[in-house]
Amino acid sequence: MTNLADFTADELAPILDAPGAVLKGATLADGRPGAFQFLKEMTSGAKVFREAQEHENDFVRSVAIGMRDRLREQDAAEAEAAANPASQVGVAAAAAATERAAQEGARPDPEGETARAVELAGVAVALLRARGDEKDAVAYGEWILRIAEQVAEASSSKVGGFFSKRVKVSEGEQAFIDRLTAAVSG
Repeated sequence: MTNLADFTADELAPILDAPGAVLKGATLADGRPGAFQFLKEMTSGAKVFREAQEHENDFVRSVAIGMRDRLREQDAAEAEAAANPASQVGVAAAAAATERAAQEGARPDPEGETARAVELAGVAVALLRARGDEKDAVAYGEWILRIAEQVAEASSSKVGGFFSKRVKVSEGEQAFIDRLTAAVSG
């Protein structure tokens, strides 16, 4: 069985970052979603993450729990920074605050985010195949694809104009899923 402790911090980063990037990429795969569509897709993605915390594969379960714990640590650090602003004095803290502000105010780049998700997923699965158990690499890749598929199916999209039909998965979402499938199939 593959363990998260088997990887260095640099190797672990894409493994923990890929699922979130796939969620974001799937949400943006057919452009910028409306508020209702975004909410439905994020809720669907969150459900897949919660399910993964009880996944039958130990490695997928440990990644999901590791992501949850990392988010809790980030939230605690942000709460500490808000409670004690003096702790955030310095050049590095100012640079980090400027970077966060720029990212929060920036409009999402659908093409960039989907490309980043595909790249991170490919890197993560390649690392697992090279350093871990093949069974864990396959389960992780299937989980990544499940995230993308569940998000894509969460809300129907219109094809064409106002009087057009609705489809469960848009062409852009399917293209993203196809690229992601190729990346995790290696």
